[in-house]
Amino acid sequence: MLTYTSRRNLAGTLCNNSASATLTALDSLMNIADKRIVSAKDWDFLDRQYTLTTVADTFTVTIASPGVFTLTAHGFTVGSVVYFSTTGALPTGLTAGTTYYVVSAGLTADAFEVSTTIGGTAVNTSGTQSGTHTVTTARYVLPPYTSKPKSVYVTVGSYRYSPKEVSTQEGWDSLNEVVITGDASTHYRIYDGYLELYPKPSTADSVVTINARRIQRDLSLADYTTGNIDIVTNGSQLVTGAGTPAWTASMAGRWLKITPDNTATKDGDGYWYEIARVISSTTLVLRKPYGGTTLATGGAAAYIIGEASLIPEPHDVLPVYDALNVYFTSIEPNNDKAQLYKGQYNDGYNQMIRDQGSKSSVVLDDGNGGYEPTNPNLIISL
Repeated sequence: MLTYTSRRNLAGTLCNNSASATLTALDSLMNIADKRIVSAKDWDFLDRQYTLTTVADTFTVTIASPGVFTLTAHGFTVGSVVYFSTTGALPTGLTAGTTYYVVSAGLTADAFEVSTTIGGTAVNTSGTQSGTHTVTTARYVLPPYTSKPKSVYVTVGSYRYSPKEVSTQEGWDSLNEVVITGDASTHYRIYDGYLELYPKPSTADSVVTINARRIQRDLSLADYTTGNIDIVTNGSQLVTGAGTPAWTASMAGRWLKITPDNTATKDGDGYWYEIARVISSTTLVLRKPYGGTTLATGGAAAYIIGEASLIPEPHDVLPVYDALNVYFTSIEPNNDKAQLYKGQYNDGYNQMIRDQGSKSSVVLDDGNGGYEPTNPNLIISL
């Protein structure tokens, strides 16, 4: 696998120019190529499933101007749609079942304020209140760097609902003329980076699942190698570091490789594993179980954490070839080298279609038993 660091070094070596300005230009060209290649087809390797848990938690609110709501790790963002309910009485200024919008003012990880309009003035609260207050939402922030979901379903207990998409604003407005609460989601809408459900979910433990295609982002972060791997067990997803690594939550989505070594206690398997999440500065979780030999406490194995393209091995060299073709066409004109890398790119891209393109075929009924057309993913394009 080519990480950001290894592919920029390779590109610099192949063009025989490792000057900072040249590497920066090649970075830009490779990022452009990444996005063009990834968006060219509905590649199978881009599909991923995400879950969004319905928020339905108890909160407290101050009697103040404006009223400040407190809910630990609420997860709301500016514009989130929320609804309130209570076992007693809400303060004056709040009405159960009414649509409110989270505003930027006062928004922290554990507190928020609301308005009756998007981006409006925060609501003031007064009078008295009683009982237990609950907030729910029917609007979810879509995961970053994903395309519009291909499908959506909602799981409530042992029931699974598959809502239909509403594609127009007029249709959504008509559907929501009256606020209705219920677990049986019948419709959803994708709008401005959010997913909205109808009716408004009423169960706290319902789970929204989407299937979406990942979108390539720019690669810009150098490989991280501080410290070492202390513990990793065959068949486990948990990795423990030592030697003062400073792993951070932002490393989720990057890739880890434990370096092979002739010393058994330090010998990693040399394969790349995607990082699912980082628990602490010395503990992370892999998306898939580790397949190498167990490294016991004190193993002190070397490792690399790298940022990599969505394009899988062995095709992740394609952005390098494409960038070099442009480089030798425009920045340092050399027709022979430009044609060389153009040819390598075309050969590699066609191989990628054969390896990674969808192999499914569609049977159409022509009234005589149907026929099977040629799969366009199997046709070589130049």
